[in-house]
Amino acid sequence: MHFKRFEAPDSRTALKMIKEQLGDDAVILSSKTVHRGTPYQRVEVVAAMDYDLESIALTKTPSISSHGKEPTLFSQPPENHKKKSADRPADQPDQKISFDQVLKTQGGSMTSPGRISQRPNREHVARWRDQLISQLQTTELEFRASESPVIISLVGPTGMGKTTTAAKIAAWYSLRENRRVALLSTDCYRIGATDQLRTYAKIMKLPCEVTLRKKDLELAIRKHQNVDMIIIDTAGKSPYDIHHIKELQDLFSPVSNIRNHLVLSATTKKEDIKKIIETYTDLDITGLVLSKLDETRAYATLCQQVATAGIPVSFLATGQRVPEDFTVASPEHLENLFRKGWLAFADKENMAVA
Repeated sequence: MHFKRFEAPDSRTALKMIKEQLGDDAVILSSKTVHRGTPYQRVEVVAAMDYDLESIALTKTPSISSHGKEPTLFSQPPENHKKKSADRPADQPDQKISFDQVLKTQGGSMTSPGRISQRPNREHVARWRDQLISQLQTTELEFRASESPVIISLVGPTGMGKTTTAAKIAAWYSLRENRRVALLSTDCYRIGATDQLRTYAKIMKLPCEVTLRKKDLELAIRKHQNVDMIIIDTAGKSPYDIHHIKELQDLFSPVSNIRNHLVLSATTKKEDIKKIIETYTDLDITGLVLSKLDETRAYATLCQQVATAGIPVSFLATGQRVPEDFTVASPEHLENLFRKGWLAFADKENMAVA
């Protein structure tokens, strides 16, 4: 977050300065009048840009009790971020609002010199949340008897959970949908990655091959033309590695009908999610896999980045269990996850039969 302090003769001038220097996304953090009642009276405003969505609170964060209540999507930030303002009642949390919202809330004028409201309009925040959720899309795999196998690849940086997700997808479609599935691994970087996938395949009695070169990949796909689905687990690298995408493009070049799925961990930071999506867009991503949803309760950043990307969500994954901690994405799932929070979504019984 970038902070800047502004001084001006009045609030209107201060807001104009903020808009000119920090842009439309600037956030008012504090405001006070200095040298009040003297010829030197000024308005002092502290503003910031690039703020964290998780700091916008719709409700107070409830404690986790025997009733099982947990924070919802827009829960308050941790205690070390919840500093109370001296001129605000102790039971009201600090909340941030852009200066354009201030102008809208105040009807285009300030109530008094140096007085800038810092309470967000809850209806505005709710509409913003609803708008994000309405932009989310989902997609499902279509199997057609007249066509060749559905081929999907799982791509993404290291630590996203691609290998476990590959096993979950294979289990879902082979055990639950009675589809014939083959697993391919192109990961020659991570120790034990291919062994892990082979172990899953052995348990599920599915064919599994290691294809480190594009020629090997092409031959393996030809070999398994009799199956319904081929899942390709790829190696993960840093999203800042400019050569990684070119390597994947070259690896996939002999096969024209691969549906690339980008795996995103829910625990990834906002800046990194944005960079990951930007980096892998060159692969023509057809679907997103949201993984590790059980390792966080704060989904606002994830919701915003997914909605902004405009890429449909295909699958949702939570824990390590195969195939229980997994489901095919649906509008209802995303609605429950991003609007009502974790418990509305992560009912294990529902996950198993969704």
